[in-house]
Amino acid sequence: MYLKNLADTASVYELDAMQSSHITKVLRMKEGQEIELFNGSGLSYKARILSSTNKYTRVETLSDSMFVETLSERIIAVVPFIKKENLFFMTQKLTEIGVTDLMYYRPDKLDQSLLKKDLFKLNKKLEDIVIGGCKQSGINFLPSIKCFKDLETCLNDIPIQTSNNFVCFFDLDASERLAEADFSDANEYIFITGAESGFSDRERFNMEEKNIAVRSLGKNILRAETAPIAGITLFQSHIGNI
Repeated sequence: MYLKNLADTASVYELDAMQSSHITKVLRMKEGQEIELFNGSGLSYKARILSSTNKYTRVETLSDSMFVETLSERIIAVVPFIKKENLFFMTQKLTEIGVTDLMYYRPDKLDQSLLKKDLFKLNKKLEDIVIGGCKQSGINFLPSIKCFKDLETCLNDIPIQTSNNFVCFFDLDASERLAEADFSDANEYIFITGAESGFSDRERFNMEEKNIAVRSLGKNILRAETAPIAGITLFQSHIGNI
C-alpha cells in the first residue's frame, strides 16, 4: 500500500481512504493480515493491519525498513493528451512497464471532444493511476508527472542534446527501426509519440530542429495509447528489463 509519509521514525501508521478502500473492498483483507507499505521513493516495510474500515486503516510495521536503490536508467515518455479512458489506460500500463517520467503535452491535433477541456485538471487522477500501477507491478518509485501546453514547451523542458541520452519520436514513415545500437552509451531515454491523427507540421519542425531521431515501430498503425506502450516495451526488452 502506498504511504507518502512513510519514514524510519514511526511504527504505527494511518492509511487514507483510497488505500483503506482498496484493502477492504478489493483485497478483502482483515485485521491481523500482513501488507507491504511503500513510499514511492524506494522505502518499504512489512506491516500488520491493526484495524480497517473503508475510510480508515491503522497498521503496524513488522520489519526493519527496506530500501531499493534508485533506478539506473531514466525512461521518459512524452505523450499527448488523448481521450480520458485511453489516457488513463496508457498511464497505468506505462507505469507498470517501468517508465520513470511521464510528460503530457496538448497536441496540435487534439481530439475534438477535448478542445474545451482544462486538461491540467487531470493531474490528480493521473497521480492516483500511477500509484495504482506501482502497487500492481511492485515498483517502489512513482513516475514523475508533468503537463505542458504544447510539445514545443515540453521539449524545451528536457535537456535533449546531452551525451548520455537517446531521444526519438515514433513515426510510420521512418525508415529505421528501434534497435539495440540506439541504447549502447545512454542512461536516459526519451520516447515521443503523437496524437491519434499524428504529429502536426509544427510539431515535426520542433523535433527536427532539435535533431531528434525518428524511429519506426513497424508497418502496423497503432493507436495513440498503444504506440508508447509498444515502443517502451520493445526498449525494455532490448535492455533486459522485461
